[in-house]
Amino acid sequence: MRFDAVINPAGASGKTGAFWQRIVPMFEGHEICEHWSSRNRGVQEIVHDLTCTGRKVNLIVVGGDGTMNEAINGIADFQKCQLGFLPFGSANDLARHLCPGVSAEELARRILEGKTRREIDVGEVIFHTEVNIIDPLTLRTDPSIVKRERHVRFNVSAGMGWDAEICRGVQISNLKKLLNAVHLGKLVYLGVAAETIRAMKKFHCTVFSEERRLDFPSCMFTAVMNHRYEGGGFMFAPEADDQDGLLDVCTAGNLGTLDFFRLFPLAYSGRHAGKNEVYLYRAEEVRMKSDIPVWVHTDGEISCQSDDITVRLMDEKLRLMI
Repeated sequence: MRFDAVINPAGASGKTGAFWQRIVPMFEGHEICEHWSSRNRGVQEIVHDLTCTGRKVNLIVVGGDGTMNEAINGIADFQKCQLGFLPFGSANDLARHLCPGVSAEELARRILEGKTRREIDVGEVIFHTEVNIIDPLTLRTDPSIVKRERHVRFNVSAGMGWDAEICRGVQISNLKKLLNAVHLGKLVYLGVAAETIRAMKKFHCTVFSEERRLDFPSCMFTAVMNHRYEGGGFMFAPEADDQDGLLDVCTAGNLGTLDFFRLFPLAYSGRHAGKNEVYLYRAEEVRMKSDIPVWVHTDGEISCQSDDITVRLMDEKLRLMI
């Protein structure tokens, strides 16, 4: 059986390559084609090229949530693609939901069977407006406003506000490269999160769904979840089910700073549900409009700010071998 393995060597502060070399002997006797991403040819491009030929592809993605985000955005034909995920990243929120406590060796054994074990929902963000679009090479922003419908897929979650602002802060942090070099890249998130809570401006956000309209005059963030976890283990959507055809929405609205520090730690175990000013609900599709452009993330990846997005589930399902 043939497997196409896509490896992000920069994942997990540079440790992903060594992780794959430890696992690859388990695939002895099978045809393994390795595809290593680089600055000039990323995971999304590699996956697109592999899945646009019309042949059946047994795809193995090696990396973290960001690598899987690139992969899901690269799939050209969901019906002809089976995907096996070997998680090795910093946050690992997708793995925390899909395969908690399962070893890499056990995941590899499941992948070797070469069959679809489950089909899960795939999320999609439609950007109706974009501002401060980020150049992926220089990380500089273009402040001009673009009105178009650009579609970006996600596995775990998408959202606007505080959590996205943290991701942008990490992206431009001067400490990131230094800490990555000594394999401590995750520490930069702690410093950026603390600074962001202190400095960020709240915004007016209106959330529309099939059944309701909610207005939050002083919104901190809205996270739209396909899986339970976001941000390295925070259980923003305790009841999320990736096969139910619904998105779980979590909005922190009208919170004071002290209230936020009191409630936010509870989200690590899902105990924020039911607390004042924390709103949890389900929808097939939500549209979010803010009074100012704010950063938007998809699986922690940042490309621009927006004041108008739609988040929904795609018709296609991701076929998993794990």
